[in-house]
This record gives sequence, structure tokens and C-alpha cells, in this order.
Amino acid sequence: MNASGGNMGTSTNRLEAVAHLARTLSTPMTPLQRMAGLQAVNARLAMRKRVRMTGVVLSILGTTAAVAGGVLLVRSSARVGVTEGAIAYRIEGGEVGDGGYIRSYDPNGSLLRFGEGTELHLMAGARGRLSSVDARGARFAIEEGQAEVKVTPRPGARWLVDAGPFLITVRGTVFTASWDGATERLDVHMKKGLVSVTGPLADGVMAVRAGQHLSVNMRTKEVLLQQFEQADGQQNDGLPATGPAPFQGETGGAGVGAPAPVRNARSSAGRSWSAALAAGDLDSILGDAERRGVRRSIAEANSEDLAALADAARYRRRNDIARRALLAERERFPRSSRASNSAFLLGRLEETKSSGETRALQWYDLYLKEAPFGAYSSEALGRKMIATERTLGAPAARQVAEEYLRQFPNGTYAGAARALRDEP
Repeated sequence: MNASGGNMGTSTNRLEAVAHLARTLSTPMTPLQRMAGLQAVNARLAMRKRVRMTGVVLSILGTTAAVAGGVLLVRSSARVGVTEGAIAYRIEGGEVGDGGYIRSYDPNGSLLRFGEGTELHLMAGARGRLSSVDARGARFAIEEGQAEVKVTPRPGARWLVDAGPFLITVRGTVFTASWDGATERLDVHMKKGLVSVTGPLADGVMAVRAGQHLSVNMRTKEVLLQQFEQADGQQNDGLPATGPAPFQGETGGAGVGAPAPVRNARSSAGRSWSAALAAGDLDSILGDAERRGVRRSIAEANSEDLAALADAARYRRRNDIARRALLAERERFPRSSRASNSAFLLGRLEETKSSGETRALQWYDLYLKEAPFGAYSSEALGRKMIATERTLGAPAARQVAEEYLRQFPNGTYAGAARALRDEP
């Protein structure tokens, strides 16, 4: 006890001497600096504790994998959100560094191999980050460049891939995804299976199936879904280049003035339009509507199929049909949530026209009035801010920016709103 007490006293004296020397050689710290230093020390101590605990969990996982006869080794995942019982993984051609960032040292890129067979190949020159791993799957972010993903089908599996501001959800499939931050472009090439894509320009959920290529250009506001067989330079061959219809009087063109029986529209493949949309069969929806007659189809389709027709037309850039379907949705089903959503989507269509911001603002204001807490409220307010700046100038837009930050401090447009608010 005495020896122990003597050692403790010696250690205390040394610490006090070091502290005294630090105080005499440095300028006094402000209360804010002391608080920041204390937080940094506490964070480091907590991290060391997590590292020790994670090491125990990973040792158990590694032993289990070895006993099962696999050669899969688990890297230290203290920097990744690894939950207990997570799928084991290893990396070839690189390592997982701080924050889950992939450091590649192979000119061909890095390959993540998971214990149940899933592989994620980060191509040469690409930047990526492994965000989390659990028993159902993992979440990976493509911050720049391209990655090839091969997910093994498994009941209850959940794999997520972030590509720029977009999220790709998949359970079992093979595809490549790329994000180009300089041009703000997403590309998804589906080789097998089906994925869903959500993001700033893909309103709602967009399905991409085997043999299809989804391209989203945020700068030009283009969303294109096409078959692989089409060359990039012929994306719109065969599609009429009709301009948008006038803002006023379009409901009459849709043929919605007279009552019409509500029907469940069927695509040429025998599926409902909503089912065809979920399968990514946009051309089948548009083809069926045109064979029956667009006016008649819009007048007779039920609310769900009207929404599917509008989405298919928007994704294929048939804005004339999309606008008529959305206006019909509002007139025929005025108290539905789809009617309110149509107001937002009509604003998006107005933005595709030159000098269409003023009319877009009208639709965004209407949507925010009808659905202030709706699915598109953040997007509508953000786009209202941008359209206001273009039409009325920065002072008017600054008020919208402040409102956006009050409601959505971490929203998609928060960065732009802060820049506008803080502008001198």
C-alpha cells in the first residue's frame, strides 16, 4: 500500500510540475478554449474505449469466420459503424481509414468482399467511404467516380449506396453507379436485378431494372431512363420534341370537363400503369396512353394511374402529357395528396421552360399552402428560394432562405440558403 501510495504521489507531483510549466510558458486560455480542450480529451478517451470494445467483437467474428472454414479476415472497423453480429468483410487493394474512407494503393482500385458473397469494387481513381455494416448488409458512399456492386440475394438483406446526393437501395443485383461532382451527374447501369433511386431530381422513388441506364443531370435538370442498346447520342430518338403547352386552359385539353368512368389503366404487358412504372417500363405506359388516345386515357384513368402516367411522361421528357395528367389529377381528385403533389410537380415542369420561374413560384406557393408538411415541402421551399432569387433578386430570396433554414436546417438546400442569408 505504501509503495503504491508513493508511486501515486510521485505521478501526481510530476503532473503538477508539467501543468505549472505549461502555465508559465503559454498565454492564459480563454474559457472557450478550455471547454474545447476538455471536449477533445473526453472524445479521445471515449474513442479509445470504443476501440477496445470493437476489438473484442471483431475477434469473436474473426474466430467464427475461421471456424466456418472461410479465409475471410476482418479488418479493424473501429472507424466504421459496425454493429454487433455484423457481416464480416475484408478489403483488397486498399484499406479502410479514418471515417471509413477507402485508401487505395492498387492502380485497379479497391475491392470490398463481404462474408455472404457481396462484392463492391471501387474503380481506379474513385473515392468512397464505408459508412456502416450490420447483420443485414452495409451502407457505402461513392463520393467521386465509379463503383461496381454485386449484391448476393438474401432474405432480409439491406444494402444502401450513396452516390452524391442520391440513394440507391438494393437487395440482390449487379450494377455500376458513378457520381461526377464537377458536372453533378449520376449514372446507374443495371446489369441484373432491380434497384430504387431517390434524390433531388428523382421525385419519389424511381425504379431501374436490368438492361436500363439511368442518367440524372442536376445542372440541366434532366432525368433519362433508357435501354443499353440506345447510343448516348440518340437518347431521344423517336420522341416528339413538342414544347410545353400554355399555362392557362390546359385542363380543357386534357378532356376532364365532362364526367368519365374511372378505370384501372393497363400497359401493353397487361400490368397496371403503376406496376409498369415500378418495373421501369415507361414506354409501355406512354404507348398504351397514345394508342387509346391521350385525352381519353387521362379522362378515364384513376388517381394512381394518372400519377404513373405523369411520372413516365416526365422521365421521358414528354412534358406536354405530364402537364395534362397532373392538371387532371388536381381537377378530378382535388382533395387527395396526389393533387397537392401535382402542384409541386407542375412547378418543376414550369422550370424546364425559359423564363418559367414566375409560374413555378405560383405552383410552389400553392403546394406549400396545401401541404406545408408534405413529402415535397423541403424541395418546394428550396426551389422557391432559387426561383425567387432569379426573378426578384437576392433581398427577396433572403427571406425565403431564412424560412428554409428555420424549417430545414439540414436540408438539401441548407448550404445555398446560408450562403444567400450571409451574403453582404
